[in-house]
Amino acid sequence: MIFWEKVLLKYPTKLQASEEDAKFLPIVFSEWFVAYDQGERVIFVRLHHNCVWSVPPSKTWTDFDTSKDVPLEALLDLVPYLDQVTNFNLYTGRVKYSDKDVIWTPIHQWKYRNNRTVHFNETPTKGTNSKLSSNKDSEKSNPDKDTAQVEDLLRRAETTVTSAIQKLSS
Repeated sequence: MIFWEKVLLKYPTKLQASEEDAKFLPIVFSEWFVAYDQGERVIFVRLHHNCVWSVPPSKTWTDFDTSKDVPLEALLDLVPYLDQVTNFNLYTGRVKYSDKDVIWTPIHQWKYRNNRTVHFNETPTKGTNSKLSSNKDSEKSNPDKDTAQVEDLLRRAETTVTSAIQKLSS
C-alpha cells in the first residue's frame, strides 16, 4: 500500500471542498481531500506516492511523512516544458507559448484554448525541465521509482478515460 492510501484510510471523514479550497490548490495536484486534524481544516494532496498537507491560507506544503516543507521547485518540477512557456501561474496553470494562451490541465497535459494538445519543441536546452525519455535512459533503474511512475501513468490514463466518457455522455 502506498503512503497516500494510508493517509486516505487515516482520515475516513472527508469534508465538502469549498471554492476557496480549490483556488488555494496548485494546479499540479489532481488528487486531494479536506479533513479536520487537531481542530484545523487541512488540505491533504497526493504528491507522487506520498502525501503533503497545508492549512489554508498558508501556501506552504509539508510532507506528511517527514514533516519537512516541500519547496516550490518540487512542485514546479511536476510540470514539463516550463522552460518553453512564459509567466506560469501555479494556481491557474495559464501561460503563453508561442504567443498563444495555453493551460496545464488537471489531467496533466498542456492544452490550447480550443482544447487541442500542445506539442512543444522536443529539443531540450541545458538547465531546462523539458522532460524527455532520452534523459532518463542514462539513469539506473529504480524499482520503487518505476512502480510509482507506472502507477502515475495508470492514474492519468484513468482520469483521461473518465473525462472522455463524461464528455461523451453529456
